[in-house]
Amino acid sequence: MIEPKSSFPVFVIKNLDAAKYFYTENLGFDVAFSGDWYIHLVSKSGVQIGFLLPSHSTQPPIFQKPYIGEGVIFSLEVEDADVAFEEAKSKSLNIVLELRSEDWGQRHFCVQDPNGIYLDIVQSIEPTEEYQNDYN
Repeated sequence: MIEPKSSFPVFVIKNLDAAKYFYTENLGFDVAFSGDWYIHLVSKSGVQIGFLLPSHSTQPPIFQKPYIGEGVIFSLEVEDADVAFEEAKSKSLNIVLELRSEDWGQRHFCVQDPNGIYLDIVQSIEPTEEYQNDYN
């Protein structure tokens, strides 16, 4: 069996500088690696994310197509979604889903980063009775 010890998404994007700025200035990530074709960011809590330029000669063809903005949600769990939402508003982030509570046990909102990646900023809350049995 393959047993992962950590995980991180890598998005193939067109603008590394915009990603680096957005994630370090707005979400508190630090730069762990910064090349002219790839950056790797890590949060203080250990959340990791990578960004790769498309069509880079060191990468196989399956890693060369740029992200087109569909089919991916990158969720970031926070202690307090209300505080995070106010911070996102104060920084004029591109909020694409307003703050709301979901019956299945989430309070969240979504922003879109400069490369089109949707970030679901999530706080776990008590689910309604209907969803209680869905949790282990």
